[in-house]
Amino acid sequence: MNDIKTGRAVSQDDWKRTQVRMPQEQYEAIMTYAETHNLSLNTAMLELMEIGLKSKEEGKSGRSIYFMDVNCVEEYPKQPQHERTSRAEQMISRLFYEHPEYQLINIETLNNGEKIRYWYSIPRSESFRD
Repeated sequence: MNDIKTGRAVSQDDWKRTQVRMPQEQYEAIMTYAETHNLSLNTAMLELMEIGLKSKEEGKSGRSIYFMDVNCVEEYPKQPQHERTSRAEQMISRLFYEHPEYQLINIETLNNGEKIRYWYSIPRSESFRD
């Protein structure tokens, strides 16, 4: 086996084996991350730990909160209201499926369902504000 970063041969003696227990939701989020990035579960866990450690070293730990409005009327004007709302909800679901590092905080409908607002958090290391 080769060390990707240094190109040197690595033996099992260079690694530490451990067993980790975690909540089911966190395990599923890591599995989604692994599948999305075409990684093994082990590699995904190592990558996410490295990202977390690096952001902590850089002083960018924590999360930033954002909200987004989806205007169902303007974006889908010729569909019935329930279809517009359903389409917007699918778009929001896809966003969080494709970015498991994002966390949905709240979702609400405004103006009798004409607008959907969702609040979410992202790692501060990915925030353009911080």
